[in-house]
Parts: sequence; C-alpha cells; structure tokens
Amino acid sequence: MNLELMILNPEKRQAVGAMSPVTPVLWVYQSYNGRWTVHLEGEDTEWTHSSRGDATHAARLIGESYGRYRLHLQLANGRFCLEMMNLGQRTVQDGEKTPDHPAK
Repeated sequence: MNLELMILNPEKRQAVGAMSPVTPVLWVYQSYNGRWTVHLEGEDTEWTHSSRGDATHAARLIGESYGRYRLHLQLANGRFCLEMMNLGQRTVQDGEKTPDHPAK
C-alpha cells in the first residue's frame, strides 16, 4: 500500500475502503532507534516518522482509507491504548460539517 498515493488522492482512499470488508489493525510504536513506526498487520511494509503525531496521523489516514480501523497507539509510558473508528456508522452531530452533511 502506497501511503503517499493515499494522502495525495482522496478518491483512492475511498476506493480502498469500498472494496475491503476487513477492519485493518494498525500499530504506532517507537522503535529501538527512536523513530515512530506505523505497522499495518498483514503487511511487510512499515513507515517511520520522526514524531508520534506524524505517525499517528499517517496511521489514521490508512485506517480512514478502509472506512474503519483499530489503532494501537504507544503512549509515553510505553503502554498501548486502543482507538477504534467506524466511519460508515459515524453519526453527524448538530452543527458538524462533513462532505455529505453541510452544517445547519
């Protein structure tokens, strides 16, 4: 999966999610060399970033391309927290803007 392609081309992100029934499991963790790593389970490729924020943003982009995701994020104390998102089941809150639902 090409992360740069997904960032630059929103149509590709939506297409991946439309054809994949699998919920991707992503991991963001600090490797031994101090770089933050994004790993998508089932893939051999890992992406490295200089900050946890950059790695988390990249992982969320990958997950959003599937329309849903589970993200295991390493915290400063070394523990992991789990973030889950299902964009297909997301409801629009009052006043919230989305591409399909302009703010009232």
